Amino acid sequence: MMGGDLKITAATGLYGVIGSPVSHSLSPVMQTSALKALGIDACYLAFDVGGEALADALKGAYALGVRGLNITVPHKVSALALSTEADITASATGAANTLVRCAGGWRAHNTDVEGFSGAIVRELGFKPSSKGFVVGGGGAARAAVLGYASLGVEEIYITGRNPSRIEEVVSELSGAAGKSSLSFLPLAELPAKAKPGDLVASATPLGLSPDGRWPWELEKLDKGVLLYDMAYMPGGSSLEKEAKLAGLKVTSGLSMLLLQGAAALWLWTGLEPPVKVMEQALYEGAQ
Repeated sequence: MMGGDLKITAATGLYGVIGSPVSHSLSPVMQTSALKALGIDACYLAFDVGGEALADALKGAYALGVRGLNITVPHKVSALALSTEADITASATGAANTLVRCAGGWRAHNTDVEGFSGAIVRELGFKPSSKGFVVGGGGAARAAVLGYASLGVEEIYITGRNPSRIEEVVSELSGAAGKSSLSFLPLAELPAKAKPGDLVASATPLGLSPDGRWPWELEKLDKGVLLYDMAYMPGGSSLEKEAKLAGLKVTSGLSMLLLQGAAALWLWTGLEPPVKVMEQALYEGAQ
């Protein structure tokens, strides 16, 4: 949607996304287009907020009447701790990506779980009979673990460059993973463990940096392994580019952004999200 199509008045409502960095975010164009399609007088903006200012930002947004917020890197875990209430998914993941106004503050939700599970099936044809791997230990990684579990994946492995942090995540999420087996995997063992049809989800922000260096050698992965970068960048993330050069089937977090965004919009408005409108705006913005 072009900016000239939006008429701002004193009654126009506000939604937004908080994170750092967020200058690349496509959520504003996607969500503002959706709000317009639904006939809601509101817009959606991106707010770059450093970690030390998150608490003040959330209090200020609530006081100013902001109707709803998305939370992205690096604030998903902290946002949950700062929320007044939390739904079962946010509590289980220990992270929040969506905040809904409630009495006296924000109610935390995590639509990343739904977005991730839907995206890997939709975009990569992932089958739950395969193994699921997660690289990273933050809020996105937690959502990926529970996304795999929601699909019924029997074996889930989480790895990264900080083993102690990864082991904490395994300990915290083992119960929430239900019947799925959740295990820590040393990073060096990933290439040998991942087999054709298995999926490796990158839940790190390295793809947002053009000079990001990946903690594993992509060339060592079997060409039948699927790769999903939960981050996204217009024009493709560095992980996407490196993976394609290595001959791997890879896709970015755009599809996850779409599906988690649609779920967030429903939480804020109670209305059926115009997914096709959102998808068109999202992919046009990514060109």
